[in-house]
Amino acid sequence: MISPQKRQLLDLIKRRGTLSLDEATEATGLTRTTLREHFSQLERDGYISRDYVRHGPGRPSLQYQLSEGGEFLFPSREPEMLRDLIRYLKHRGLDSLVEAFFRQYWEKRLDKAEQLFADHPEADTSSRLELLSGMLEEEGFMPEVSRNSKSGEPCIRECNCPFREVIKETDLPCRLEMEFYKSLFEEDIKRDLYIPNGDHACSYAIPPNQ
Repeated sequence: MISPQKRQLLDLIKRRGTLSLDEATEATGLTRTTLREHFSQLERDGYISRDYVRHGPGRPSLQYQLSEGGEFLFPSREPEMLRDLIRYLKHRGLDSLVEAFFRQYWEKRLDKAEQLFADHPEADTSSRLELLSGMLEEEGFMPEVSRNSKSGEPCIRECNCPFREVIKETDLPCRLEMEFYKSLFEEDIKRDLYIPNGDHACSYAIPPNQ
């Protein structure tokens, strides 16, 4: 949950493009100590990034800008537009083109995740899920890694679906996400929760014998 003060900072950065500590102090009236703490937390949570920008002679100034994760917090018509595009293609008998597009998209995701695992060959199932969680966070899935309370199996929960509008037209993202996990862990993955069924998240249980 983002506090009103942090949300105000994110809104300021969105409107201005970048925001310095001095500009934030002048715009909000908050103390520099409080603002530094807010900026630090927003950066740690993946909503903003920092960079030093030079304006003329003198030392460059520290500026904050929205990260990709921060951009996700603001309304966008892109999901609805993609849904309408899929509907347009399907109505013209181009279902195979739609499937080819999504399969290519998921293949790229699989390649990225497999490379992540290859860079950490010592990682067990739980550690791999933690590595994968970082990638999913960047993609907007809001992942959580835990263990099933009954079976004790490691599981990963996707608390947000970036494809909510898309799956109103096609279940390809859902099917391909299951294939994604099966390919990564080479096991009979179980999906315990499923957003299209009314659950609050999609949850995948991974057999712990890796």
